[in-house]
Amino acid sequence: MVLRDRVPVEGEYWAARAGDSPFPEGTLLPAGTVLSRPIPAWYHPFVPPEDPIPFDYCVVHTDEDIMVADKPHFLPTTTNGRLQRETLQTRLRVDFGEDEIVPLHRLDRLTAGLVICSRNPATRADYQRIFLEGRAVKRYRGIVKQPLFCDEEIRLPMHKPRGSRQVLVADNGTPTSTYVRAAGREVTMWPRTGHTHQLRVLLNHLGSPLIGDDTYPTPRPLDLYDFWRPLSLLHETISFIDPLSHSERQFFSSRGLGTTIR
Repeated sequence: MVLRDRVPVEGEYWAARAGDSPFPEGTLLPAGTVLSRPIPAWYHPFVPPEDPIPFDYCVVHTDEDIMVADKPHFLPTTTNGRLQRETLQTRLRVDFGEDEIVPLHRLDRLTAGLVICSRNPATRADYQRIFLEGRAVKRYRGIVKQPLFCDEEIRLPMHKPRGSRQVLVADNGTPTSTYVRAAGREVTMWPRTGHTHQLRVLLNHLGSPLIGDDTYPTPRPLDLYDFWRPLSLLHETISFIDPLSHSERQFFSSRGLGTTIR
């Protein structure tokens, strides 16, 4: 955020990185200080305590620009309005002492697997473009309730009504594209677009919803601390051409699907 005129009396603000700032990065700015120019600052609002989610991430890769985390089932990637502390982003920021860590894409709370995060604001836009332009190749694996036989690209229009947990397949929806390969109850998918719940909606539409899905085909009451039925969906590999080195980068998850075929 950017402060103007003076430092607010309520809350605590720290100077952010800026070449023309009169305050060293990380300096606590005294409340009421008159500012001669706009000052970039960090603000940490009070966040009430939350019951812990008893699963944690592991780091697959880290360098000065990005961090690749392997997220567990049940841990949100970022705040969802109900959880703020118990998220991957907050845990990474606290554990590494870096307020600049930002996930470049999101996984559903119930989905496990790889999340690429930016840790360097100077190169963040370069890596964000990989995802904005669809240049990352992502592979997911899941287990479905009903056998599915498929080896093709499937295009579906999807729409999420305001206030609804479910995403609908609708003629006026956003176009989505996913390559699906399945010969039984294990399915591999390569999404080429990034719509909310895209893979879950697709499989439900095909009559083979994922094991552990709390939203499709019928929503169950939402309980953020129900850990008994993990969603059988894993983001297991991702590859892309690094925008800085121009070399191919590929990362793998070591997690399982969280359930067995039954």
